[in-house]
Amino acid sequence: MEFPTLGEHCQFQDCNQTDFLPLQCKCAKVFCREHFNEHCLSGDCELAPKPKEVNLKNDDQIFRCSDKGCKKGNLHEMLCAKCNKHYCIEHRFHPSCPEIDDETMAAKIEQFEAPWRQFREANKHLQEKITENIRKALQSSAKVKTASKIHLMRIKQKAKGPKTILASDRIYFAIKKPENMDPKPTKIIQEEEKILKFENLTLDPDLKDTVPAFISSKWSLGRAIDSICDTCNIKNDNNKISAVKLRLFRQLDNYCISPLKMDVEICELVKNEVLLEGDKLVVEYIDSGVLNELDEHAQLFLS
Repeated sequence: MEFPTLGEHCQFQDCNQTDFLPLQCKCAKVFCREHFNEHCLSGDCELAPKPKEVNLKNDDQIFRCSDKGCKKGNLHEMLCAKCNKHYCIEHRFHPSCPEIDDETMAAKIEQFEAPWRQFREANKHLQEKITENIRKALQSSAKVKTASKIHLMRIKQKAKGPKTILASDRIYFAIKKPENMDPKPTKIIQEEEKILKFENLTLDPDLKDTVPAFISSKWSLGRAIDSICDTCNIKNDNNKISAVKLRLFRQLDNYCISPLKMDVEICELVKNEVLLEGDKLVVEYIDSGVLNELDEHAQLFLS
């Protein structure tokens, strides 16, 4: 052996192995780690140290949730006022407590949910009031610009879209999602004089049942539709052979935005006032056969 003087032999019966990091009991006997624990737990040695009791408050400073199956721990103790046990936030009002009946628990939950419900109701009333004020302002030529800006600000506050789009390139709309994937009925108008004319296009300030979203003004219409579908979680099979296709419509007059040319740029559509920033747009499924039969100069509308 290269270092015969290093380490000591375990004095546990039938062990006698050499341990280079031996543990010594207060009774002066030396043991390896495994047999030191057995020696202390045997109860034969009065001088052996007693097993340390785990005290979460003193040792780990973590309080374990008393709910069955919950493994969460908290740094601060939160005792149930009824059963005096600690529970995490999620199980703060737990049905297992024998002192809490269904009526008491319902009252506690209502106490916490009531402020949130009141806030939602107040916010809903406020939004309706703002919508009504914008609608009145849009009827006045002197206030229409201010009303349009306020309406656009409301959309911008909650708008979602790819964060990679530069702020200077973003253009905002309120998007209405399709209710289902069934193709919607459409009508094709070949003669331009039969199209209903609007002397002044007016924004609809009501944002109910819409998703505020932004796209890039430099994108093509096809890419814009793909991005809107990603943002609004709409199933999109435009790049596949399918029975239905997604198209973009103005809610104002149900007019389909360029049903055949998907490469037209959004900035061009805005410049030609086909699209108006802040307007409500409808994404709908239509029959692929309708598009195949559509003439290049024909106009498509939702029925």
